[in-house]
Amino acid sequence: SQAKYKERGTVLAEDQLAQMSQQLQTFRWHLESFASKHKQEIRRSPAFRLQFQDMCATIGVDPLASGKGFWAEMLGVGDFYYELGVQIIEVCLALKHRNGGLITLEELQQQVLKGRGKFAQDVSQDDLLRAIKKLKVLGSGFGIIPVGGTFLVQSVPAELNMDHTVVLQLAEKKGFVTVSEIRASLKWETERAKQVLDHLLKEGMAWLDSQAPAEPQFWLPALFSELHGHDGTP
Repeated sequence: SQAKYKERGTVLAEDQLAQMSQQLQTFRWHLESFASKHKQEIRRSPAFRLQFQDMCATIGVDPLASGKGFWAEMLGVGDFYYELGVQIIEVCLALKHRNGGLITLEELQQQVLKGRGKFAQDVSQDDLLRAIKKLKVLGSGFGIIPVGGTFLVQSVPAELNMDHTVVLQLAEKKGFVTVSEIRASLKWETERAKQVLDHLLKEGMAWLDSQAPAEPQFWLPALFSELHGHDGTP
C-alpha cells in the first residue's frame, strides 16, 4: 500500500514536471514570436526593451549572456548593450576629474544621450543599469550605489564599504555633509566620521570647503547641480 502510494506520487510529480516543461516551451515559442514580430520596436523603444527583458526573466533567459545565438542574431540586443557600455565608460572617464568617479544615474543618462545624438536610439535608465551590470564582470570598478530614490554609478575601483554608502546617502539631499551632521544623524563617534570623509577626500569623491561658516563641509560633486552648467560642463 505504501509502495503504491509512493509510486503514484512519483508518477504525479513526473506529470507535473512534463506539463511545466511543455508550458515553458510554449512560453519560449511565444517569446521568440514576440521578438520576431517586434524586433524594430525592441531595438528602438526603451519601453519595449524593458517588456522584452521582463518576459525573458520569467523563463530564466538572459538575452545579454552571449553575443551569439538567436537573441543576438534576431535582435542585436547584445551589440546594443555592449556599445552602450563603451559609451558609459567614455562618459565616466571624461568626468572623473570632476566627480572622482561617482555620477548620478540621471546625469549619466543625460551625458550618454548627448553623446549619441538626436537620431540615435533612445536610452532609458533601465538600459544603463543593465549595461553597467555587464561592465561589472570586467572587474573594472563599476558598481551601483542606491542613494535616495536614485543610484550613484561608481566607475573607479575604490573600496567603498557600508559606512561610505551611508554617508553618501546622508549627503544626497544637500550635496554636502559635515562631521556634526554625521554624529547627529548616525550616532557615530567623531573619529569614525572623519575616517569615512578622509577616505572620500583621498579618492577624489569629496571636496572640502574649509571656509564654511560653522564647520568644514564635505561636498560630493556627483550630488550637487550648482557645479554643472546646462550643457553638463563644469
